[in-house]
Amino acid sequence: MVAKSWADPEYRRWLFEDSGAAIASLGYTGRQGENLLAVENTPKVHNLVVCTLCSCYPWPVLGLPPVWYKAAPYRSRAVADPRGVLRDFGVELPEETEIRVWDSTAELRYLVVPMRPDGTDGWSEDRLAGLVTRDAMIGTGLALSPAEAAA
Repeated sequence: MVAKSWADPEYRRWLFEDSGAAIASLGYTGRQGENLLAVENTPKVHNLVVCTLCSCYPWPVLGLPPVWYKAAPYRSRAVADPRGVLRDFGVELPEETEIRVWDSTAELRYLVVPMRPDGTDGWSEDRLAGLVTRDAMIGTGLALSPAEAAA
């Protein structure tokens, strides 16, 4: 979904207009994945997803949630200190970058579309897919750089 949105402007437009339908068109459907909203990271805004009540998580797209996602320290700190949580994950953002925290629920789950890494112009969708990580789609990580993906 992320790599396709980076490579295909029409799909990208559809993804942000009707996330659920665009994601379902790629075969990601089923329980806990029927109501999804894609949010986009930009140089000015970084999105972070949490479920403060339990562990609402888009399983059909991201697989099983990591243990830390369900842990009380992540669930509370993501809201109270999102910049600190990101720092714990190795993500340092400029102070002027706004951090938006999205609270997933049983009715609506969120997926982050990370920024496309520099130096990937002309890459195929398959090659771009190798840069996308689960943590980047939660917002606790960034897409891999071409150098990181090659390592």
